Parts: sequence; structure tokens; C-alpha cells
Amino acid sequence: MTPEDSSATNATQVHDGYDLETGLLARLREWIDVFPWLRLIRILRVVGSPPLLGLVALTLAAWKIGITLLTLDQITSDVPAMASTANQQVNFFIEYVQHLNPASVFRHDSGIVWWKTLLGICWSVFIWTPVVILLLRQGGLLTAGRPLMPLSAALSLSMSRTPAGWLVAVVPLGCVSVFSVLIMTIGWVSGLAGEIIWLNVLLAIATLLFAIPCGLLAFGANVAIPLGWGALANEREPDAMDSLSRGYEYLFRRPLHLAVYLVFGAIIASVVSVLAIGVTKTTIEINSQLLKFVEATDGMVITSTYLLDHLPVVVLLTAIWSLLGGIYLLLRYDAGGQEVEDLWQADACPELPLPSIPGQATDSKS
Repeated sequence: MTPEDSSATNATQVHDGYDLETGLLARLREWIDVFPWLRLIRILRVVGSPPLLGLVALTLAAWKIGITLLTLDQITSDVPAMASTANQQVNFFIEYVQHLNPASVFRHDSGIVWWKTLLGICWSVFIWTPVVILLLRQGGLLTAGRPLMPLSAALSLSMSRTPAGWLVAVVPLGCVSVFSVLIMTIGWVSGLAGEIIWLNVLLAIATLLFAIPCGLLAFGANVAIPLGWGALANEREPDAMDSLSRGYEYLFRRPLHLAVYLVFGAIIASVVSVLAIGVTKTTIEINSQLLKFVEATDGMVITSTYLLDHLPVVVLLTAIWSLLGGIYLLLRYDAGGQEVEDLWQADACPELPLPSIPGQATDSKS
């Protein structure tokens, strides 16, 4: 055997080793590939952003002023005492945001006439939509591993898509209203027909044909509208109807995935609430003691305490809406297979259009 044949034989007998970067192991290089909901932990960065917290605080103040002018005193009750248990902390937050739910217009409250409640809901949707779209965008970017957008660019993006966001919130209410009118029309016909058993049975069956989709639309709107806003914030083409259909699709096609993401998001929000309430308690105590030490007026102490009491609400609103932006991207992957990292991002320096050639401009005029 020649030396050349021996070296060739040894080369073929050398083991190349196992390729661990193929197959399933390639997807196990990071924990987020196994547990995609761990991506939501990245969103905690938003609670450390003073510009975002300041924007939410200003929006909350404007919202409360508008609600107060509408004399909805029941909604703008004083801030409850700081809670110590987990259940009380959850109730502390729910008490502030439950009236932002569009479905609350159907709740009966003898102290508030229905049209004032409707105005309050319209005002809530009007004032919160641009801020919510901004937070959903920031949450989506963090979930995809991208940096936060500058506040000016994020505001420009959210304001340009706010009209579509208003439409997303109005369309379900309009559809529910149409079905409601049809149901009332059938009931009116039943009243004119009188006690005719066979006719009432047919009319009752006809009522079900409208009541069931009405219920699906009304119930699904509680989830479809926020997810629709998430689509508007994170998709390249901001189409209102497509965004709303995505919201309903993700709710009814992936309910278990949605439930898992919401549970994990609730855990993150609970941790944020504990930290926010603890920081607020300490801040209030230090601030009150220092103001009393220098003999500040009681009005100043009470006002500063009242303003600081809203800090947990601001932090939680910022965190929760940002979390929903990340949850939208996770549901988009579960429903359509589009990777979370495949997120549209506007060009920081868009290309300017090429200047026209003077000769071509002259020819076009002629």
C-alpha cells in the first residue's frame, strides 16, 4: 500500500463528530424556542421608561378630567387604600380599568343615565386609543428582540393609525346594534301577533339566529378589539377590518394558547404590581414625613399623596398594554406560523425620491 492510499484510508475512517445543530436540538438552543411565552419577560423594560410612564400618566389625567366633566362620579372614585394581598392588588387595578371596557355600556346603574355612560366609553376609546397603539408597538418590538422606538417616532406611528383604531372599536358595536334591532323587530312582531303558540315558537327560533352571533360578537369584542389594535400597531399595512378579523380569529381558533399567554402575562403584571405598590408606599411615606418636617401645608401633603397613589395604576397600564402587544405576536405565530422576529419595522432614514430630469419634465409639459 502506497503512502497516498494509507492517508486516504485514514481520512475516511476519521469520525466527523455529531452534528448537534440539526433537527430538534437546533430549536433547543434557547429557552424561548421551547417556551415562547418567556419572550414576554423582555417587556418589563417598558416600566423603566420614564417617557412612556409620563405619557400614560398624562393620558390618565386627561381621561379622568373628561370623565369628571361628564359627571361620572362613580367611575372616578377616590383611589382605594394600598393593598397588601395579591387578590386585593388585582382588585385595586381592576377597579380602575373595568369602566374602560366597551361592554360596560350594557350594565345597569341607576345613578348614571345610559347616555352619560355611553359618552364615558366614547371618551375612553377616543383618549386611550393612540397611547394603547403606541404601547402595543413597543411591546411587540421588545417581544421580537428589537429596541424600543424613539418616543417621537412611536407617537407619529400611533397617531397615523389612530383613526383605524377607532374604527376597530366601533365596528363590533355597530354589528351588535344591527342584530339588536333585528331581535327587537322580531319581538315587536310577536307582540302584534298575540299568543299564537306556533308563531311564537317560530319567532323564538328566528331570534336565536340573531342572538347567538350577537353574543359571539359582543363577547369576542373584549379580546378582539385589543388584539385588533395590536395588529394595527405591528403590521405593515394598517387595515382596520383585517386587524379586527385577526382578533376574532385568534380568540376562537387559539383559545388555549391565548389563555396560557394571558395567565403568564397576569403573573408578570402581578410582580409588577407588587413592586409598584411597594415603591409607592415607600415614596409616600418618605414624601409625607419630609413635608411635615418642614411644616408644609396639609393641602400640599394631601395633593402629593393623592398624585403618588396613581403611580401603580400608571405602571400597570403601561405594562399590561405592552404585554398585549407581545401576546399578539405569539398568537400570530400560533395561528399563521409567522415568526415572532419577523416584525415590520419602519426605516429610520427613508430613501428620498430621485429628482426628475429637467429634459423629461419639459417633454411632459409639452
